[in-house]
Amino acid sequence: MSLKTIAALVDAAALRSPSAIALTSPFQKQTFSYKDLGQVTNGLAGWLSTYGFEKHDILMCDLPNVSENLLLQIACNRLGVGFATAKNIESMGKFPKVKGAVSATGKGFLAETNLPLPYLSGDFLADLIHSGGVDEYAKEDDSDDDGPEENTAHGYYNSASTPYTNKKALKHGADAARELVMNDQDIVCVSITLFHPFGIGSAVCSTLSAGATIALPAVGGIQGCGVPSERAAATLETLESEKCTLLFADTHTLKALPTPPAPLEYLRGGVCKTGSGAAFLDETVLYGGVTLRTIGKA
Repeated sequence: MSLKTIAALVDAAALRSPSAIALTSPFQKQTFSYKDLGQVTNGLAGWLSTYGFEKHDILMCDLPNVSENLLLQIACNRLGVGFATAKNIESMGKFPKVKGAVSATGKGFLAETNLPLPYLSGDFLADLIHSGGVDEYAKEDDSDDDGPEENTAHGYYNSASTPYTNKKALKHGADAARELVMNDQDIVCVSITLFHPFGIGSAVCSTLSAGATIALPAVGGIQGCGVPSERAAATLETLESEKCTLLFADTHTLKALPTPPAPLEYLRGGVCKTGSGAAFLDETVLYGGVTLRTIGKA
């Protein structure tokens, strides 16, 4: 059966290997198995539905690369709710049907914008998820497997006029999993922001499709494109502490990454985004003696 949504990748992996580690956020000291990931996002989707979100609504967010970001994206994906980010009120105004917002800091335009649903803070979301508050909202059958492939539910990343669909995300993930010969033993460091197609599509969807582990270098500053030096420091720490086998990074982060004090004996490869586009290129780059593929415009 052909899977049609990002949430369906989670559910398929949970059926195959429920106890396998799906997500780790070492800075937050959090780990989720595939069973956990399915149950929590299912419950969060039910809570969002009760809160007032409906299919084709859009939720705005500015969370950094923390576990709550990915959990929220998958929960929205289950509902067919668009997930978007914007730099200011003007750019947010270009999106249709913005229903509500989640903001990391409680400051800035997302926290101050007048939307149909009350603003949610990142702390509230974290407490809701990690206290088990979403468990009672779980549905027995929350799968969107039979939804249309052209469903634009996964969100709008680069602009309001160019939605990033489930179909595109799954294709980018399948391409990356194939090119990297990914398997369920891989631990994949996703240093690129989860708001970018390279992050949620190429990196996350490839990892989910392989039943491997997503490692998020959560740190203040991995928000939007973030600060390369901050992302680099967090990325190196995650590569070392989680013994990551694959790395997804962009050129700015890779250039800022310090040379590891000791060889990264577990790292076997990865991908560096060198420009716009999602095609795997012939060029390669090196980090710590490991060859990384590149993605950009063919």
